[in-house]
Amino acid sequence: MRKIKIILLIFALMIALVGCGGEKEPAKVEENNQAQGQEEIEEVEEIEEEEGLEPMVKKDKALPGAFIVSIDNNGPARPQSGLDKADRVYEIIAEGGITRFLAIYHSQEADKIGPVRSARYYFTYIVKGHDLPFAHAGGSTQALNLIRELKLKDLDEIYNSGGYFYRTKDRKMPYNLYTSTELLTKGSEAKKYKLLPLKPLEQGTVSGGEEINQIDITYNKIEKYLYRVSYQWDGQRYQRFINGSPHKTLEGNELYTENVIVIEAKTRNVVTDQLRSEVDLIGKGKALFFTDGKTYQGSWEKPQAESEFKFLYEGKPMKFNGEHAWINVVGNLSDVEQKNTAL
Repeated sequence: MRKIKIILLIFALMIALVGCGGEKEPAKVEENNQAQGQEEIEEVEEIEEEEGLEPMVKKDKALPGAFIVSIDNNGPARPQSGLDKADRVYEIIAEGGITRFLAIYHSQEADKIGPVRSARYYFTYIVKGHDLPFAHAGGSTQALNLIRELKLKDLDEIYNSGGYFYRTKDRKMPYNLYTSTELLTKGSEAKKYKLLPLKPLEQGTVSGGEEINQIDITYNKIEKYLYRVSYQWDGQRYQRFINGSPHKTLEGNELYTENVIVIEAKTRNVVTDQLRSEVDLIGKGKALFFTDGKTYQGSWEKPQAESEFKFLYEGKPMKFNGEHAWINVVGNLSDVEQKNTAL
């Protein structure tokens, strides 16, 4: 009996030893799995993001809707505020070689926009095409009549929306009137205007084109009142200049754009109570498109006030690189000089 107990004890010890030896192998497997996991994490960390500028139109920060604002560009109005926050800017003659901006805001807020100035009657055709609330300070009799006739979403500082604008003390009137996207949103909501997004430009690549890295547009050739706008391609976007100097905001921000569009529209001076200009924006005409460092000759169409501009290249919608754009309206494309200079 005693021998049987001894044999059973020896047998139990052997089983225990085999069991202890069997636990070592899974431990090694676990260590291998941990090492493999660490190697995978390290590989992920070493991957570098592709370099490049963020899109200028930031859709993730979009406002409830888009707005269009008439901004002064007379000498005493410079530097302006808020142009660097606009998604699209039209530059067009107001009178006597002086341009004005119609700036559209949608993808980001702007705390200070201006100086806000009056409307011209042909501005209303641009505004109606976008169907956006229009911020301005009065306007010519013809402009005010068209605003009513076309039933624009009107935000007029003088006649119906003074509470959504403000004046600063650092400049004299009329160069000290400003607004903001917050105020424009409140004004539009108070008037129950339907807020709409800014329709994007056609996106894609276009074959052909000529490499161009500088664009010069002369609006006033009189030496004393020379006004020339330039855009320089830096390999990623276009920087804007006025008379050879970078165009900056009051806050010191330089202005850039992803695309430049130049449209030719018949322009003439007329004398009423003062010298004014007229621009034919209903119809069609020639156009130049600058995108991704290249230029393309095309055309534009706008059959009626309610229509948006159509930009065409070889009879088809022009495709752009990015949705941010400056649109310069000129009387003649001969006022545009294109260069390909060494950077």
